[in-house]
Amino acid sequence: MHYTLSDYLIDLVQNSVEAKASVIDVSMLESDRSIKITIADNGKGMDEAVLSRVRDPFFTEAGKHDKRKVGLGLSFLAQFISQCSGTWDITSQKGVGTSLFFNYSLKNIDAPPAGNLVSAIVTLMGLTGEFELTFNRTLNDDSYAVSRSEVIDALGDLSDAHSLIALRKYLKSLEDELSETSKVKIKQGELING
Repeated sequence: MHYTLSDYLIDLVQNSVEAKASVIDVSMLESDRSIKITIADNGKGMDEAVLSRVRDPFFTEAGKHDKRKVGLGLSFLAQFISQCSGTWDITSQKGVGTSLFFNYSLKNIDAPPAGNLVSAIVTLMGLTGEFELTFNRTLNDDSYAVSRSEVIDALGDLSDAHSLIALRKYLKSLEDELSETSKVKIKQGELING
């Protein structure tokens, strides 16, 4: 079962990798009130028949999982979005790709904790395969973007422990800077409006 937002991100992006996507874009827009996430890929996509069944927890594409015949990732997502009074949608076209969007209120008591976002991004960047992953993160008015190709160019092989440690430190510095900048702006806004 998924407990944190980071768990959902790992599961959903892994679906894109399994769909043989060569380009995956993740966008995470966070404000003080809500989170909006879009995951878009150019993977194999789904036809209308498969797309109409992805919300069914007892369905998974034939051959996707060797030892199980259910696909619970989207079902868990739908359940948590429903509990948080959020919205979600998935669109797909066979041979073109898939786009998934969801948002929810952070003020809702059932909103999952973010989890360790840095570890989630490191995990996603280190997934096996030939693909470009871009992670765009916005917190209030500030943002950063990290792409897998730039990380590999700078750090080398992402199966190397030293590269992963360096990536973790880099991402943590980006998250810390984003968080600190946001806190300063909120405090300045309170002083101006207070």
